[in-house]
Amino acid sequence: KTHLKYALTAVASFLVFVSCTIGVLAHFAVQNEQQKQELAAYKQTKSEQEQTIRQLRLMAETNQKKLAALSKLEDQVRSQMEKSGAQLPPKSNASDYAGQGGPVLGSANPANIVLEQEKNIGLEADAKKVDLENLLSAIEAENYRRDVTPSQWPTSGGSISSPFGGRANPFGGYGRDWHPGIDIANDYGAPVYASAAGYVQQAGWYGGYGIYARINHDYGYQTAYGHMSRVVCSAGQYVKKGEIIGYVGSTGYSTGPHLHFEVIHYGEQVDPSSLM
Repeated sequence: KTHLKYALTAVASFLVFVSCTIGVLAHFAVQNEQQKQELAAYKQTKSEQEQTIRQLRLMAETNQKKLAALSKLEDQVRSQMEKSGAQLPPKSNASDYAGQGGPVLGSANPANIVLEQEKNIGLEADAKKVDLENLLSAIEAENYRRDVTPSQWPTSGGSISSPFGGRANPFGGYGRDWHPGIDIANDYGAPVYASAAGYVQQAGWYGGYGIYARINHDYGYQTAYGHMSRVVCSAGQYVKKGEIIGYVGSTGYSTGPHLHFEVIHYGEQVDPSSLM
């Protein structure tokens, strides 16, 4: 009985040992399988992340190329505006988004590099937006300046029959007088155009000028049109550059059909030929 008891005890101990061993092995097997799955998932995630980083790098490079093309186009616009004498706004400070780098990553990783590139692309795009808005404002200001500066030939055709400044008296040829504008000989009834945009200050008969119109423009300019056959604008009216304001005639002190045209700048009469 004693031997049998010992045998049974030994068998029971062995079975417990085998069961524990199987349990431990099963646990390690399950754990190993989980680790395999986790490793496979990690590799898959890493591969996807690397692919995403490659795609982001390509997108960053594409955006950088687009910004470079935009900068080149902006420089061409600035160059053309500079040639026309326009006032150019300053460009943004490139040091805010200028590229930097080195041979060592330090505590960064490839994803950090892409994020930094994207951040700089965003900063450059924001700065470019401000630059282009300022450039647009400058273009609009220049267009306005051109619109209100007398520069359009004020008749349909014609030629200068009497220049600005001193000249022989046209009435009888005796003595000399000062001519405050230019006379543009043209056919009777030819249209007369506003040389610049502005508000009509005076329209109607004005002494020796005959039928006359005077227009106030910005930047200190005024223009005057005399000897017309009729006027088709009125005081207080806004007229666009190139808009018809009257027709060539020979009213007032005139020897024949022509337009007397004056440009006044800050109260001083200037030669209109220098602006046309």
